[in-house]
Amino acid sequence: MRRIYESEALSRDDDNPFVPGENGDKDRYRSINWENASHAFVPRSLRSFAISVSIETNHERYAVGEPVAFRVTFRNRLPIPISLTTWSPVRWTWALDGVEEASYVEESVPDETSTFQFSRAERKQFTRQWSQQFRMSPTEWSSAEPGEHTVSVGINATRDAERLADSATFVIEE
Repeated sequence: MRRIYESEALSRDDDNPFVPGENGDKDRYRSINWENASHAFVPRSLRSFAISVSIETNHERYAVGEPVAFRVTFRNRLPIPISLTTWSPVRWTWALDGVEEASYVEESVPDETSTFQFSRAERKQFTRQWSQQFRMSPTEWSSAEPGEHTVSVGINATRDAERLADSATFVIEE
């Protein structure tokens, strides 16, 4: 093993392209850019089929005032990277009974497209918690009524947004 290092067989010379260099320019010698290749090989209309979206709560029933925790999972089912174009830099949103982030207060989000990128077979998980209150204004909150509620999640995709969404139902008991 010592002879290999002493012979400088592992060094790269800039004058000879067939000898490895010491610059560490791995990207320079890369044969395929997988991010660009996924755009070339997977048509835009099929990219939404590669991504699965799921949401789950930690319980099915909650007492009044008990925080509702939920987990959102996005998964790329393909062995190649996938990128989805989104309407805004906010790549995904959640809603409670159709109210975005349980808030009636509008937040200004820039009107510029972005991308939600997934590596090969990547899974992204996020956890959120709802305090059982709806935000009515910047200073006013309203408690949720007991009964059945639905929490939903979706990617802000420019295409096939209905396919890139999921929901879960839970009950608030008195």
